[in-house]
Amino acid sequence: MIRMSSTGDLIAAMRGARDVRLVAYTLPPGRVLDGLIQASRAGARVRVRLEGDVYKHGGGIGAINRAAIAELRAAGADAALAHTGQDAPGSMLHLKAALVDGALFLDDRNWLDHGGDTIVRDDSERDAAMVDDALAGRCDRASPFFAVAKRQSLALEARLLDAGRRGDDAIVESESFGAGNRVFNALDDLARRGGHVRLLVNSRDLAGNASERGALARLSADGVAVRMSDVAEKFAVLDGSRGWLGSTNATIAFDRPDQLDWGARTGAPDVIAHLGQAFEERWSGAREFGTFTPVSC
Repeated sequence: MIRMSSTGDLIAAMRGARDVRLVAYTLPPGRVLDGLIQASRAGARVRVRLEGDVYKHGGGIGAINRAAIAELRAAGADAALAHTGQDAPGSMLHLKAALVDGALFLDDRNWLDHGGDTIVRDDSERDAAMVDDALAGRCDRASPFFAVAKRQSLALEARLLDAGRRGDDAIVESESFGAGNRVFNALDDLARRGGHVRLLVNSRDLAGNASERGALARLSADGVAVRMSDVAEKFAVLDGSRGWLGSTNATIAFDRPDQLDWGARTGAPDVIAHLGQAFEERWSGAREFGTFTPVSC
């Protein structure tokens, strides 16, 4: 039901579309923003929601989101920031999803123009309906393979890792990482019972984060090989045949229990192969966690 897709596929689907809905944490300038503007000008009903209450990098991301909303509105789109005075309170938008005439596209980052993300198309009508309901403020229970809330998405990833046995290979990426969530516990348990576990995290998010460094140090002591890269997506692959991917960072899920995030279990060979190749390319050039020295700012 899930298969590899691309920014080009999304842009092509928007051409001639009647209804386009897109949600993201942030939407930088690039082909996706341009495609939304063109679709609106061509007569499509375009609805875009971006997060207004951005975390940590609020200044830059906030300005990017405000500029995108202004451009979209000028083109006639229904575009707004969530969690601001003009928008009713609702779930934090960390979900990266697009519904184009009912077809569901999912991205693990934020529709980047320069790559470094994984975009899939999900042909499940149920999954599309779950995203549609979430964007309308209605909550659906997660299926065994798909979720649109952070806590449920992390549970899907953890259940994948829980299935690992002694000698199994597991690779995991997360932009941010922390203790106190099910993925941390599943990784730690798998390493302790003899799994070969590698974890790749983003060095930028690690800088200045003593809590994250402590969590990674514990995993490293228990046998998880940890490295840092300038880029990190959000996925896990077990034994080269079963995987999880999503927009959900492996951080604690209780600070924003209503956070919208997608996560999906899959065994699609093209998706698993793509994730494995992306991981190995970054892993080969990444730094060992033990060599990391935080920079004082």
